Amino acid sequence: MAIMPGGAVMTAAQCQELAEHYKSLARAHGATKDREFMLKNIARSFTGLASQLDRLAALTRDEAKVKAPPS
Repeated sequence: MAIMPGGAVMTAAQCQELAEHYKSLARAHGATKDREFMLKNIARSFTGLASQLDRLAALTRDEAKVKAPPS
């Protein structure tokens, strides 16, 4: 999860949803080539952030396993 200004938290799933939203806007009829280009770039950015958040969550889980006391 990413902490946004004001303390809001964004998850990888939310980033992926936003990426899909911006991809959809880019495909909208009447979008200029420049608008389509920018919307696709925003979608790629959200997709990249979702991937990084997933990787961070996996790393956090792995680190917790290493630090966990033996049972």
